[in-house]
Amino acid sequence: MFNKSNQTKFLFLSLIVLLALSLSACRNETQNRIRRSLQDFTADKMYITIYSIDGSVIFEGAVDGKVTRSSSGDGESGSYVYWFDDKGRYHQSNLPYLVSSYDRNKTP
Repeated sequence: MFNKSNQTKFLFLSLIVLLALSLSACRNETQNRIRRSLQDFTADKMYITIYSIDGSVIFEGAVDGKVTRSSSGDGESGSYVYWFDDKGRYHQSNLPYLVSSYDRNKTP
């Protein structure tokens, strides 16, 4: 049926296909969980800046954990983001925003 060379090639190609399928099956939420776990492990603090429609800054602050985008039942992106600040207070916005791993107000 297969000789040794063909068996080796078949096994190698099978492993590559399996790896490609498993990586493509890693959903965005799974990837986000991995990133958040890394943030928790490294104790990196996150910061958010909210902009008005004209581009001026209307809010800046520390985030406790993560910023989450709302989503509808069909998996599409929602119309707002929400987060908790470092004092445990809930925030929600549908305005443009930027999340960073450093406080942009402090000089490096």
